[in-house]
Amino acid sequence: MPDNTKINKYLVVTFSALVLVCILLLNVTHEFTRETIADNRQLATRRIIQDIVPAGSSNDIFQDTLQITEPGYLGTSQPVTVYRARNGDEAMGVVYYPIMAEGYNNQIELSIGISREDVITGVRVIRENETERLGDKVNQHNSDWILAFTGKSYATVPREQWTVSSEKGYFDQISGATITSRSVIIAVRNTLDYHELAGETLYK
Repeated sequence: MPDNTKINKYLVVTFSALVLVCILLLNVTHEFTRETIADNRQLATRRIIQDIVPAGSSNDIFQDTLQITEPGYLGTSQPVTVYRARNGDEAMGVVYYPIMAEGYNNQIELSIGISREDVITGVRVIRENETERLGDKVNQHNSDWILAFTGKSYATVPREQWTVSSEKGYFDQISGATITSRSVIIAVRNTLDYHELAGETLYK
């Protein structure tokens, strides 16, 4: 007769070994997937930043950066990277990332391009967690609402009008998402304030 005790021990050892192998494979897969997701996210962010770089630049903006900390203007106490666009020695403008806006559900992460002449060259959402089909329309992938900032400045829209239309402002609010709309508008306005204040110091 077979020794049931030995068989049971063998089965336990075999099963334990299989479990360990599975755990190891899951950990390896998780690490690989996490790195791939992070790499893809970084690549997508770089593409968005490049999409709103002030026109006429010829330098590698990812090699010409400045770190600033201005929570009163930029919505975060963490350092914000300023990507500086130049054509030779001539400053063309900058892209700020990340700028934070207080959304309805959570913070909205933005990238904002502004020319040397204080004109918005583009605003894009990097990350948001707003309500589907309402607040998430701030995202350029869901609507063209955020494209309304392109080309705007205080010369074309007075500062006091940088709010939602329901508050006698210039910018339309997203239907059902006034809080989200107002928050993004204010974040862009505050960044424009900082840009005007900082001036040429951004390029030194």
